[in-house]
Amino acid sequence: MTDFETYFASKEFVWKIGLDRIKGALSTLSFSLPPSVIVAGTNGKGSTSTFIASILKEHGKKVGLFTSPHIVRFNERFRIDLKQVDTETLNRAFREILPVVEKFSLTYFEAAFLLAVFLFRNCDFVVYEVGLGGRLDATNAISHNLAVITHIDFDHKDYLGDTIEKIAVEKLHVVKDRIPVVISDNPPVVFELAKEFTEKITAFGRDFSVSDVSVSLSGTEAFYRDEDTAFRFLIPLYGFHQAVNASTAISAAKIILKDIFGEEFLVSEAVKGLSGVKLPGRFQVVRRKPLLIVDVAHNPDAVKRFVETLKLLNLSVDILYSGLKDKDVKEVVSILESYVNSCGKRLFVTEIDNERALSAEEIKSYSDSAVVVEDLSSVLDRPVAVVGSFYLIGKLSDYFPDDSLFLF
Repeated sequence: MTDFETYFASKEFVWKIGLDRIKGALSTLSFSLPPSVIVAGTNGKGSTSTFIASILKEHGKKVGLFTSPHIVRFNERFRIDLKQVDTETLNRAFREILPVVEKFSLTYFEAAFLLAVFLFRNCDFVVYEVGLGGRLDATNAISHNLAVITHIDFDHKDYLGDTIEKIAVEKLHVVKDRIPVVISDNPPVVFELAKEFTEKITAFGRDFSVSDVSVSLSGTEAFYRDEDTAFRFLIPLYGFHQAVNASTAISAAKIILKDIFGEEFLVSEAVKGLSGVKLPGRFQVVRRKPLLIVDVAHNPDAVKRFVETLKLLNLSVDILYSGLKDKDVKEVVSILESYVNSCGKRLFVTEIDNERALSAEEIKSYSDSAVVVEDLSSVLDRPVAVVGSFYLIGKLSDYFPDDSLFLF
């Protein structure tokens, strides 16, 4: 356990509205910040952020990458050139910023963001993934050079609103000071709303696209095209949506290299960067025989894409699911139950150890056929896909202690 985790272990894990605390903390820093991109959206943030970082790394840049949440190790949130920052370095950095954390009473996520800013101060470029929303997220407390908006759908309705328009506006607030924005595949209203924030919009389907997408257990192959570039790439992630995420990252990386570094985008380096991405928990094939897939899809939109990918691969597997109280569990269970019923498989549900978790019986109440399991090993000996909360996927590490299940 890191010193950061030890410090926050006895403190309340909450999201507190407002940027005053983190802005106050940032004002104490004595160094200038590297150029950066902020990545907001409902689904695809982690994948897109990692793709961007990998492409820039292959172009010779020292890249910091801040993502959340982590699956097993807190260190997963902080990567330099895609390698997790080691615990000793994290502890040393946290001791440096601890007086500021205490002075401004920073929350867990605010302190993690401040730690990232400190760790990445000597990088050439930094990729920051938004934690929740955008407008009031700690990652939006600094100025960025570019914003990326991934696919927007319903999630965190209590905080962000109950319509796509309201959610989009919350997320589009990361487009501050009329900076350029790259917008992934989204409803037309998102592009229209973006015009209120900037004139420099690069949009999927208009300015760049993917075609000829092929998904197999070898990964996802697709063809990228924009006004001056066209090439085929292969990524070790699965699904049409991941091809879209990769294309969004390509478009963003081209802007970063040209506008910030005055350098040429090299197709060969981009292809290499995309092909080398490792992203645990995103339709990750952990084991082939018997098949074991894990996916952190935890809202209806993400779960639909998860099921679509299973169907693209012609896979028939049992499903193990668990979720949190603030998610649309009823809709998620409906999607998963429809899948297992269509292929003659079974839906298993369980409870995770978290104060926000729904009990297995509550989850089961949304299903006509779900089976409650307590010992996960009872279903891990068959072809199965484990899907749902990051906490559920993290729990799997208990059953694979000697496996590199979630190593980057």
